[in-house]
Amino acid sequence: MFLIDTDDSFLASSISSILKQKGFIHTLEKNEKFFFILKIVQIDRYIELRGPSSNLKIEIPTTIHHILDKINKLFIDFNLDINAAKFYPLKQSLVHKSKEVYLGNIHFIIFSKLVLHREKGINKIDLYKEIWPHDKELQLNKLDTHLTNLKNHLKEKINFNFLFFSRSGSIYFGVD
Repeated sequence: MFLIDTDDSFLASSISSILKQKGFIHTLEKNEKFFFILKIVQIDRYIELRGPSSNLKIEIPTTIHHILDKINKLFIDFNLDINAAKFYPLKQSLVHKSKEVYLGNIHFIIFSKLVLHREKGINKIDLYKEIWPHDKELQLNKLDTHLTNLKNHLKEKINFNFLFFSRSGSIYFGVD
């Protein structure tokens, strides 16, 4: 999850719409939690993409494919240290002891939301609605099953101990 930050609301909504279609999980809301900021600035005949460690310029007019490629290149190596592993949000992968595992959409949402809400935890119902926004009835056992499946998957594939616990209706990322 990353924040798109720009003063041009049309540019933001246009890029956001295409990023959604391509499966890039992002937000335009500064009050939401995110891993990093993508600042987009349009200056004369180019768009500048500013990331946490580097910037890229794109001449305009351009194609959306070219913009997506540049965003991907800018952030593909961005990672967070999580309990002796490296989490790559843009690649939806986790690397532990030189082994890499890719997370499916549900597992990625669970893992990333727990990382983003590490300090205070995330409400189980909020997490459920994030994963299954169209469900009319909550089935929290479905969330519990996916949490267990994710834990087992990470242990089996990369020998990573994914620790989590639940307290007062919230789920927390555990530490060794």
